[in-house]
Amino acid sequence: MSDKPGEVYLGDGLYASFDGYQFKLAAWNGIDVHDQVFLEPDVLAAFMAYVERKHEEQRAEPMP
Repeated sequence: MSDKPGEVYLGDGLYASFDGYQFKLAAWNGIDVHDQVFLEPDVLAAFMAYVERKHEEQRAEPMP
């Protein structure tokens, strides 16, 4: 588990933090941080809109 204050474990080795402006997502295997992504407000909004569109598409698909 990460010992950095302000980091939140999201699951599947993914941690999130916020610096007051951008969100950081970090993949951590318990030893090292492998990858990091920094989402500025506009990028985060675009990603959230994408997720919502995908959820809407799934709800619109008929159940098998």
